[in-house]
Amino acid sequence: MISDKSSLASRIGWIAKDTEQAIEQARQAFGRHIETADKGELSVSRETCRQLNGTLEMLDASGVSMLSREIVSLLDALIQGKVENLRAAQEAVAEGLLQLSEYLKHLQDGYADLPMIVLPTLNNLRAARDAELLSEHLVFLPEDAHASNELIGTDEYVALPLERLQQVSTKLRFFLQKALLGWFRNEQPQRMLQAAGKVTDNMIKLNQSRRLRSLWWIASALADALAHARLEHGVAVKMLMGRLEREIRHFGELGETAYDQGLPDELIKNLLYYVGLAENGAPITDQVKAAYHLDLYLPQGETLDDLRHYYTTPGRDMWRAVATSVTEELRSLQGILDAMQDQERQPELLGKLVDRTNGLASTLAMLGLGRAAGLTTNLGEELKALLATGEVQDREAMLHISTHYVRLERVLAEYAETGQDLTDSLFSQDADGDNQDPSSERSLLRTTLTELSKAQSRMVAFYKEGWAFVCLEEVVSSLENISGALTVADSTDLLPLVDTALRYVRDDLLVHKREPSPEELSTFADVLTLFEASVSAQLHNEDYLTLLPTGFAKLRELDHSSDLNLLENMDLNALEANVEAKKKARQSTPATLLQRLRMPIQPTLTPV
Repeated sequence: MISDKSSLASRIGWIAKDTEQAIEQARQAFGRHIETADKGELSVSRETCRQLNGTLEMLDASGVSMLSREIVSLLDALIQGKVENLRAAQEAVAEGLLQLSEYLKHLQDGYADLPMIVLPTLNNLRAARDAELLSEHLVFLPEDAHASNELIGTDEYVALPLERLQQVSTKLRFFLQKALLGWFRNEQPQRMLQAAGKVTDNMIKLNQSRRLRSLWWIASALADALAHARLEHGVAVKMLMGRLEREIRHFGELGETAYDQGLPDELIKNLLYYVGLAENGAPITDQVKAAYHLDLYLPQGETLDDLRHYYTTPGRDMWRAVATSVTEELRSLQGILDAMQDQERQPELLGKLVDRTNGLASTLAMLGLGRAAGLTTNLGEELKALLATGEVQDREAMLHISTHYVRLERVLAEYAETGQDLTDSLFSQDADGDNQDPSSERSLLRTTLTELSKAQSRMVAFYKEGWAFVCLEEVVSSLENISGALTVADSTDLLPLVDTALRYVRDDLLVHKREPSPEELSTFADVLTLFEASVSAQLHNEDYLTLLPTGFAKLRELDHSSDLNLLENMDLNALEANVEAKKKARQSTPATLLQRLRMPIQPTLTPV
């Protein structure tokens, strides 16, 4: 990694023009190879990339070097005929060249060399030649050695027998729960986070293992960053802090040795990731960042959302521009169709449609819209057959062709906006355009988040104003609106969370005027938080299924807190099995090229 980011940007600036020209030359040669299957053009592209790789290696920028090396390796495999899926390999090369250009621009703008950003592209390139995939730990590896007592600032260790250790950890867990609940409710958040930091400080002293002392020191740094407003209080960070409470429970149950053996490295990596994203200015946070050299890996002052926005927006803008260009071509083709009403000009115009439709199919394939490309290729063959017959095309035949182009416009519009390929749904014979408008679904999901915010604020008022049950009536109204919106949007996976929350508030608390315990409110807050995270993920076309099992577990906890049978008409086991089936189906479905390019990278978090 490079610590002198301005120096890296300067070095890239010296070669930026030449490297961009080389990338464009490689891209053009590779495009000609795809069109003509000319191995000579493939060799030209490979040789250009090989020379470019030599230049980029001198930059001493990890992400650039890894990306350029993988492109050359895949081109070598293509030349040697060692690729099974030719189409996937071609897409991976096109994606790699595109990402290499964009990534260099980020670095030239002064952003840190962050190989995690290009991890999906690296793995696509490697998968295309059947090479072992990389994990985020191979591209985000802070110093492996764990912090010493000198760095942590204390060598104090309190040895306790297991029974006493369980008692102490239970008390610390309670204090952390109380602090987190107050933080979630935005009740003196700074004070609550400072209290959470005191808990993690005490956990340091209960451990002798250098690894576990480091774990809780890093956790203290995260609480410190949040308390000093040096890191955004996002859902992912809240869930990570919530996980610490569970870790204390496991520690108390197992004891230090067994807990240390079962603790995954991912938790430490996740904590380091968010500490690295924090701005400087919090004492413990700064110490941890310095000890693990996190500023070499993550740009200071950037939140995770900032990183996602910066690294995906250029790609999104580019794809929108490409989609606009192709859409203009589609409208031009519609103009040719209109002109075909002049039957004398039909043979000439039909010939133009054949050529330009085939060209359109190639463009769609390069964009990663393989299904749309295949359907458009079939249309080109149909048009060629029609041209050979010399028959005059009637209005119905022209309407069939026009419908294909209209559907492609909608496919491109959604692809440019979200990265989702809706070809199959939009081209199905019974597809109803009015009922399958993705923008309408997104609007309903945004409405859901707005109503949820109202419900959360009124729940806080219910507690703060001394069990003001009138506030619950507004919560019920918001939850009913949310349930209706989800039903319209066909988001049935999320309905159990909101419907159970609705029953809890309406049929239990409100009807019986019952004052819930702090533990109940904490569980209910967890349900709403997980629901909010799931809706937000669905809105941004990210994976929300992994959150649902934890949400269902929280529903069971909430059900135990209520005298009502909240889950009476709900089979959570069946719902969990359905979610698992969907997760497996999604894993077996290859992502589109645009989705892979935009895929945000962050360590996998285990929800609360």
